[in-house]
Amino acid sequence: MKKKKEVEFNAPITEINVTPLVDVCLVLVIIFLSLAPAIYLSGITVTRAKTAMAEASQTATEVKVNVFLRGDGRIMLNEEAVNENRLDKLISELLLRSPTKTVTVSADRNVKHQKVVWVLDLARQNGAINLCVLKRRSAEP
Repeated sequence: MKKKKEVEFNAPITEINVTPLVDVCLVLVIIFLSLAPAIYLSGITVTRAKTAMAEASQTATEVKVNVFLRGDGRIMLNEEAVNENRLDKLISELLLRSPTKTVTVSADRNVKHQKVVWVLDLARQNGAINLCVLKRRSAEP
């Protein structure tokens, strides 16, 4: 019987194995495609306000729902201090009388975003159709 010829591999491997790289890239694409709708639908859509001339009849009958969160923890609803427990009921009462069902929320600089999102969620649960986040200029530098 003949002996098999032994092959020596002394030369370095100069080829790059691309298969694992392609596998990882495809898995990442599948993950991003499956999570994209969930990320998009879980957020709150915010649009910039457009300035327009309001008619005199609209300004007279419009019921405003303005919520301002102060840095010391107080909640102001239409320039009046309100307890957190009563805010739910008062927003729903004001929205019943509002034809546009718009809620405007603004806050001091040191108020946590969690509190602002809580108020936006509360307004949406009570029937608000339009949610506005107002940026106020403060006297602080």
